[in-house]
Amino acid sequence: MQATSDLSLPSPVPAPSEASLNQWEQLARRAHGHFHAGQIESALAMQMKALHVAQRLIAGPLPAEHADHCMAAWVVSHHNLAELLALRQQPALAIEYLCEAHQGLLALGDARHHAAAVCSAAWRHMRETHSALLQWQRQHGSQPRIDAALQASARVFDCTATALPPRLAH
Repeated sequence: MQATSDLSLPSPVPAPSEASLNQWEQLARRAHGHFHAGQIESALAMQMKALHVAQRLIAGPLPAEHADHCMAAWVVSHHNLAELLALRQQPALAIEYLCEAHQGLLALGDARHHAAAVCSAAWRHMRETHSALLQWQRQHGSQPRIDAALQASARVFDCTATALPPRLAH
C-alpha cells in the first residue's frame, strides 16, 4: 500500500471501533519492517493505520489499567510518523505530529477532566514528547509551532507547581 504525498493530520479522530493494543502493535511492527527494508512509503501507510488505532484507543473510555499502554502507542505512532515525514523532506508536517502528541498529552493530563491514572500516565509520557520537541530544536533550530507547544507545557507546569502546597512544589 502506498501513502499519498499530500498527507495531512488525521482529523477528526476516527470513530471508536474494535481497536486494540494488539492491532496497534501488529501495525507498528509492519511499519517498522517496511522502514528497515527501505520502503518508506509503505512504512508511512502502516504507521498512519497504527496511529488511527492508537487514536481510537485513547478516544474511548480509557481504563486506568491500560492508560499507560494506550498513551505509549499514541506517542510512539506520532513520533514514528514525524521521523518518516522528516525523511520525506516534510519537516512542517513532522513538526505537527510532534506537537500534536505533546499537546494531546497536555489535555489528557488535565485532572479536571480525567481520572488520576490517566493524568499520571499522560504526565509520564509527556517527558518523551517534551524531549522530542527539544531534540528537534537542537537539530533543526527553533520553530514557532514547537516554541508554542513548549510554552503551553511550561504554563501548565508552572500552574501545577504554584497550585501545590509549598512543601510539595519542589
